[in-house]
Amino acid sequence: MFDSLKSMGAIASLLKNKEKIAEAMARVHANLDQRTITVTAPDNSVQVIMTGKAKLQTLTLSDEILTKAASDPDAKAKLQKTILGAIAAAQNRVAEVVKAEVQREATDLGIPELADPEALSKLMGR
Repeated sequence: MFDSLKSMGAIASLLKNKEKIAEAMARVHANLDQRTITVTAPDNSVQVIMTGKAKLQTLTLSDEILTKAASDPDAKAKLQKTILGAIAAAQNRVAEVVKAEVQREATDLGIPELADPEALSKLMGR
């Protein structure tokens, strides 16, 4: 019963602050537009640059790895895996950046539960 009352109060707080929440989300989007995430493979053969909104901007491959991949099927397979790994690492880093941006804004608004998916699900009674 108390959880329900707490949830209702939190939802009322969210509704009361909808303009501030919209402004905070606009700030998050603006900040993400300005961010770039760079991931380089450990062997420096691949570099990925992605925006804060997970758009792939640049994929750079070293000349050495391209030369090897052109003549060696094993090197080609390794390069393909390295490219996928670098892109996945960049996507994971983007997700961390987005989470941190949203958490910061939600905390500044005094509603940190907005940034926590589990807490938000509980808040919504799911």
